[in-house]
Amino acid sequence: MSQFITHIKEDLQKFKASDKMKFKLLFSLLNPRFIPMFLVRLSNLFYRYKIGILSKIFSLLNNILFGCDIGRGAEIDGGLYMPHPCGVVIGEYVKIGKNFIIHQGVTLGARGEEHELANPIIGNEVEIGTGAKILGGLKIGDYARVGANCVLLIDVPEKGVAVGIPGKVIATRKDV
Repeated sequence: MSQFITHIKEDLQKFKASDKMKFKLLFSLLNPRFIPMFLVRLSNLFYRYKIGILSKIFSLLNNILFGCDIGRGAEIDGGLYMPHPCGVVIGEYVKIGKNFIIHQGVTLGARGEEHELANPIIGNEVEIGTGAKILGGLKIGDYARVGANCVLLIDVPEKGVAVGIPGKVIATRKDV
């Protein structure tokens, strides 16, 4: 339960840092960009405590209201931020680090074979651009960026920038 509260606090902190309007706490909690993150956290909490029906209800509610299909068992660290949550798909076995920014239409998951073994592992402070597809058992290092509509099937090193179809690492970030 303490992990749930810690993740919610980190999500709120990331959300408030990214929100240009600097709403009060109550408005932040009711914002349609924060509610999907909260539903993900609730779904994951009940999943970890083996209360499957409640976990499934919150996951389904997130899917119906916001178009987010995020696996209940996905390991997502604190600081999750979805500026536009519609169309986000995150597989059940994906692992994501702290302060992750994911834009609309992004898919993170298996390529179809070995679902539990072949899912992406995303580092800390990573940003995934609109419409990107990240498939298979690859690793994206800390501070990396993946461009919009990139279809990524290879690893991205720490501070790497990947773009294109198929995705290629084109640069290393110097700003972090």
